Amino acid sequence: MRMFHMADLHIGKKLNQVSLLEDQQYMLEQTITLINQQQPDVLLLAGDIYDRRNPSVEAVQLLDVFLSRVVLECRVPVLAISGNHDSGERLGFAHHILSRAGLHIAGRLHLPVPSVTLQDAWGPVIFHLLSYGDLATLRYELQTEEALDYQQAMEQVLQTINLEDGQRHVLLAHGVVAGSEELEYSDSERELTIGGTEFWSSSLLSGFCYVALGHLHSCQRSGTDCIRYAGSPLKYSFSEERHRKGILQVDLAEDGGVTVTQLPLTPLRDMRTIRGNLTDLLQEDVVQSANSQDFIRAVLTDYGELLEPMARLREKYPNALTLEREHQLQAETMQQYKRIDLQKQTPGQLFADFYGQVTGGTMTDTEIAVLEETVQTVQEVE
Repeated sequence: MRMFHMADLHIGKKLNQVSLLEDQQYMLEQTITLINQQQPDVLLLAGDIYDRRNPSVEAVQLLDVFLSRVVLECRVPVLAISGNHDSGERLGFAHHILSRAGLHIAGRLHLPVPSVTLQDAWGPVIFHLLSYGDLATLRYELQTEEALDYQQAMEQVLQTINLEDGQRHVLLAHGVVAGSEELEYSDSERELTIGGTEFWSSSLLSGFCYVALGHLHSCQRSGTDCIRYAGSPLKYSFSEERHRKGILQVDLAEDGGVTVTQLPLTPLRDMRTIRGNLTDLLQEDVVQSANSQDFIRAVLTDYGELLEPMARLREKYPNALTLEREHQLQAETMQQYKRIDLQKQTPGQLFADFYGQVTGGTMTDTEIAVLEETVQTVQEVE
């Protein structure tokens, strides 16, 4: 059986109040193309379908068109779960009716974990749709008042799934699943709890042929090759600049073994950092060296004040989102000011001290000499 594994679509997301719907539509069109080319038997969506619990009308319409095309035109069933960004109740609306057409959505987490059985040439494959739930929800569903931590609660939840029937089992889940390797995090991921205490071990998942995970935006494995995060299909923060985004194609064999291949997705607008002097960054050859429509983080190396730098950048880079100064103006508080004897300081030395306080830099002896010469000239004129 061939599976497409995606997660963290975050339909409706904005970056610095800039809507990404056009970029997401471009990505979903590529997904349709890859489905037609690779002919998967099922599309798995492992949570955070929307970016907000109450998505915009435009976001709902975009997802509706995409899922309709996959299920009705491509004839590929879709299995989806809710993530921590989703409203399980809203996402799961009308799932009984939709499942008859091949769209299987598990909204709010509840037990027993819902499952869907699909057939391939070697028989049934059972998919378990484990939506995200916080610790309070897990305890409620387990009907226990024990002081369980997240690991213990998930262990009890997984024990409710029968894996001893000799069939091939696949799990969809959303959250932080820790293996032996250190996981890669991104700035665009919302912490599940303060302190990040909601995590569980990949050692609990040994009975599944494949585990399709969502939540972390970097494509990576957790513990073994058959426990995978697909990662987000688009870059949603500048910490993801170097990520390779795509869809995981998972081929499940008769014996339960899997072969995993990442199919790349090309963004409409990439996300990248440019660094340098403002004048240099505005040069036409620099602007044209890459897509000027990309989402830009500009790090300026200039010293001193600049006249409307963001406005000037956006003339050349319309989607410049953030601007940083490598040498930040660091005005010290009054308590940090040094007591100096004004009578013993030359004008050049006084200005050099002020320059250091507000820029963090140091004037050269030559610059001080030029300044003192200028001051002397002004005093002579007076």
